[in-house]
Amino acid sequence: MTDGPAIVFRCEVSPKIGMGHLMRSRTFAAVLRERGQRCVMVGPSADYRSGRDEALFDDWVPVLDWQSGESDAKTFAAVARAHGAKRAVVDDYRADEKFQQVLRDEGLVWMQHFDASKEHRFWADMIVHGSPSETAERWGPHLLNKDAEMLFGPAYSVLRPEFPPPNLRPDERDVETILVSFGGGNDQGAVLLTLKALIGRTAPNIRFAVMSGSRNPNIPAIQDWIDDNAADRVTLHVEPTDIAGLFAGCDLAILGGGISIYEAAACGLPMLVTALADNQLRQCDAWEKLGAAIFLGPLRDVTPDLLADRAVPLIADPARRAQMTRIGRNAVDGQGARRLADHLLKDRTK
Repeated sequence: MTDGPAIVFRCEVSPKIGMGHLMRSRTFAAVLRERGQRCVMVGPSADYRSGRDEALFDDWVPVLDWQSGESDAKTFAAVARAHGAKRAVVDDYRADEKFQQVLRDEGLVWMQHFDASKEHRFWADMIVHGSPSETAERWGPHLLNKDAEMLFGPAYSVLRPEFPPPNLRPDERDVETILVSFGGGNDQGAVLLTLKALIGRTAPNIRFAVMSGSRNPNIPAIQDWIDDNAADRVTLHVEPTDIAGLFAGCDLAILGGGISIYEAAACGLPMLVTALADNQLRQCDAWEKLGAAIFLGPLRDVTPDLLADRAVPLIADPARRAQMTRIGRNAVDGQGARRLADHLLKDRTK
């Protein structure tokens, strides 16, 4: 075990909101461990704790019910005190102003991820968002801590260490395999919508690689449909071990609006994206404006015809796909976690 005070994480995860917060926390914790820091996780149930987490987190404290911001923050602060923590990472969008005030009164220095679709005020020392949509101009007036750092944009996106993988395929290439992924939780029917929309409207040599988390309740229905309708063209990957290799082996991606966008960008995959939740709308729109993606709109508005009308022309347009590839790779270099670690660990004494 590494000596010294811990860095304490507060993280939310569930089949409804997906695995993105936990994945981001694990990646960041791994970088901090490399720098000699102890890490402690607060929040997720023990069911989410993996063998890898045993090496990342010295302690794992489940907090299964969110009572209120103030109440949860007091529990969090007690864990921090027990581990001598002076710094924290809050990757839980429920962390409201009352939650933050408790942490401030406790004297913690912390980094906070947040839901950019809602208005907030911040006591945090660092506020973080990887989307191209967020700016200091928008959020500066919301800072209660006037010394807070605003760490915005894809340069601060936290990717698993295997991204970007080596030996990526050439920019201008035919579409042979399409990646389909809508996060680690409930895909809300998006996988089958995508397959039904495109199997009959794309060339028979184009294959589909569907990636899903094991907690997606629709996996049995997805596998049954594939077996009955497209077993020769579609492969379902549940909790694949080589996620970066799976991305690198594809030529186009159809994704939900979460962390997979950044992984696809790092791999140079042209993207069609949809928002499974309202907090993904600004991000999806920003990636389209940047030029690396086509935004289909919120999932509730996506029809098979709309999806096909956007995807099929892109498949036939190598020049546009190559441009999207270059923009995505230039935006995401895979060093975001290290940049954030520099900020979290820097000496703030005056």
